[in-house]
Amino acid sequence: MKKSLFALAAVTAFAGAAQAQSSVTAYGIVDAGIASVSNTTAAGGSTTGVQSGGLASPRLGFKGMEDLGGGLKAGFVLEAEILTANGTANGLAAQTSNGTATAQSSGFFNRASYISLSDAKFGDVKVGLSNTATYDNQIKFDPLHAANLGGYLNTSTTTDGVSTGPASSQTQGASRGNNAISYTSPKFMGLQARFLTGEAQGTTGMNNYAGIASYMRVSDYGLSYNWRALDLAATYRTVSNTAGAGASTTTSAFGSYDFKMVKPYLIYQISANTTPGTAQGMNYITKMIGAEAPITPRITVAAQYTQNINGNVESSTVSGTTSAQGLLAKYALSKRTSIYALGAFSQNGGAGAGLVSTSKFTGSTAPVVLTGQTNYANQTAYMLGMNHSF
Repeated sequence: MKKSLFALAAVTAFAGAAQAQSSVTAYGIVDAGIASVSNTTAAGGSTTGVQSGGLASPRLGFKGMEDLGGGLKAGFVLEAEILTANGTANGLAAQTSNGTATAQSSGFFNRASYISLSDAKFGDVKVGLSNTATYDNQIKFDPLHAANLGGYLNTSTTTDGVSTGPASSQTQGASRGNNAISYTSPKFMGLQARFLTGEAQGTTGMNNYAGIASYMRVSDYGLSYNWRALDLAATYRTVSNTAGAGASTTTSAFGSYDFKMVKPYLIYQISANTTPGTAQGMNYITKMIGAEAPITPRITVAAQYTQNINGNVESSTVSGTTSAQGLLAKYALSKRTSIYALGAFSQNGGAGAGLVSTSKFTGSTAPVVLTGQTNYANQTAYMLGMNHSF
C-alpha cells in the first residue's frame, strides 16, 4: 500500500513539473479618456471627444513559453490593438491618410505575431512580425513612453507622402518588421546587440499601408549598454524597395541616467529619404530632451521637449521646423490601474512641417486622426484618462 501511494505521489509530482514547464498567458491594456485638440481643421476648428490609448495603446495579447531543458526555451507572442472607445480591432480597420477607416481582411495581430527560440548562452531568435530596435528604444527613452498624446513619436514630424520621419505611420520598417527574422544577443558586460531583417509584399495581410512599394525590406541594427543607472543605445535602420530606386535611413542615439529622484532622457535622430521625386534629399533631424520624476510612490510626472528640423533640397514647400512639448501627471490607484492627465503643445512652421499622431477619436467623424499631418498653425491638446493593465 505504501509503495502504491509513493508511486502515485511520484507520478503526480512529475505531472505537475511537466505542466510547469509550459505556460500560456493572456494579457493586455485598456486605456481611454476625454481629449480636446485645437486647430484640427484649416478653419481653426477643434476636436473634442473620447480617445483610445492616451497613455498607452490598448491591446490584447497571448504569450506562451515552453522550457525545453538545458536552458533552451520555445515561445510565441500574438498581440492585437483593440480601441477601447469603440471596440474596434485596429488591425482590421486601418486608417487612411484622411482619417477614414477601411476594412482589411487580415492583420488582426498587428502589434506582434512571432514564434521564438531562446537560449541563455546564445540569445533569442524570433520569426514573424516583431519590433525593431529603433522603435523599442524610441519608447524606452521617451519620458512619456510613447504616450499617444504628447509622447515623442507623436510630437515628431513627417511630410505628407514621405514615411521617413520618426512619427511616420507604423508601417513596414517604421516600427515593426513583417515577415521578419530577428536576433537578440545575451548581455555581455552590459552590452547587448539586436538585428532584424524583414520584407513586405502588397498581398493582403502583409502590408496594409496605401501607396507604399509592393515590396519593401527593412534592416535594423541596435546596440545597447547598461551600467548601474546609466542606459545608452544606438540604432541604424534602412528601408528600401524592390527596384532599388530609393531607400530611407534612420540613425539614432539614446541616453538616460536614473538619479532616483529624477531620470533625464535624451534622443538624437537623423532620418533621410533618397527616393526620387519631391521626397529626394529629404532629411529630418529630431532632438528630444525630457525627464521623469516619481513625486511619491503613487504620483509620477514627466515632460519632454522635441525640436524637429525638416529639410528638402528640391522643394522648400516641404521644409520647415517644428517644436512640441508633452506633459504627463499619473496617479497609481494600484499596481495595474492609473488615472492620468496629458498635455501637448505644438508649434508648426513651414508648409511641410505638420505634426503627426496615431491617436484616434470616436464620435460623429470616428475615427479621425488627432493631428494627422496638419499644417494649421500651433496646436494645444489635453486629455484626462484611465489606464488598466492585466
